[in-house]
Amino acid sequence: MKRLTDGLKSSLKCEICEERIAKYICKICGRKVCEKDYIKEKKICAICEMSLCEICKKNLSIGKCEKCGRIICEECTAYFDGARRYCKECFISS
Repeated sequence: MKRLTDGLKSSLKCEICEERIAKYICKICGRKVCEKDYIKEKKICAICEMSLCEICKKNLSIGKCEKCGRIICEECTAYFDGARRYCKECFISS
């Protein structure tokens, strides 16, 4: 039986921790990740979970709301002038 080369071994590793064997693929970014770095309920990796919009929790965030400080996605951005971004909730309440 042939032994795995270092290149093949590294391609089987988790793209986040680079230690454990990757068993899952994130449905958002496509990263190959291990069980520890995968959120089974959401079928996403730990990096994408940290980057999810804090309002809808569906899309990756693109910036921070100037008023409340939450990270928000394009869909949940109500106002953006090139420098300042406000989420739907803060824009409606102001």
